Amino acid sequence: MDISDTAKLNLAIVHGSHGYDYWDQTHGMTSYLSIILYELTIYKKLTQKQLVDLTDLPKQSINKGIKQLIESGYLSMTVDPQDKRVRFCELTPTGEKFAHEKLHSLFEIEDKTAKKLGKEKMKQLTALNEEWSNTFWHFLTEERSN
Repeated sequence: MDISDTAKLNLAIVHGSHGYDYWDQTHGMTSYLSIILYELTIYKKLTQKQLVDLTDLPKQSINKGIKQLIESGYLSMTVDPQDKRVRFCELTPTGEKFAHEKLHSLFEIEDKTAKKLGKEKMKQLTALNEEWSNTFWHFLTEERSN
């Protein structure tokens, strides 16, 4: 059976995504919690809207995860002094420790994978994946508006 390049790419993307889902399951995490922790580990301080925009997760999932992390003492919310309607999410020191402990093995797997591919392939993969995603979303949005 001859599979098109786009089908192969789709299968590779889905397979990679399932790898992250599998990691979440084997580490007792929901995907939305691990994604929130991941993003806040990288960016340190984000609004709820930024988390939704970065992750493409439903607002309800982000809000549920934020609430759980606040209740556990892992996340704090601060009001933007410039705009009282905006609230920033930040990991507490306990939350940073929790995120590091939880995400450490995922970061190790990602680092090993990146090292195996090498810097040049990683740059190419990132650029091509970003271009593919942006182009795909462009055509998807175009289709929705027709």
